[in-house]
Amino acid sequence: MQLERIKWFVVGAWMISAVILALVVRDLNWQIWAAFIALAVLPPLALLFWWTDPAPTMSESISEARRKTWPS
Repeated sequence: MQLERIKWFVVGAWMISAVILALVVRDLNWQIWAAFIALAVLPPLALLFWWTDPAPTMSESISEARRKTWPS
């Protein structure tokens, strides 16, 4: 669950910085605005979809198997 919070924090910081930059720089043509919007949206989307949880270690797998098989 910690990784999810980190991802959302990074995405939020990226989007806030992009909005601030857009408010500061106003006099641009539409091609530069299109590129700016792509750079503001695509990296956070890639981060959310491609940054996955790490695979469990062998000790985590063994501990999980023990918890499932041992009587309570």
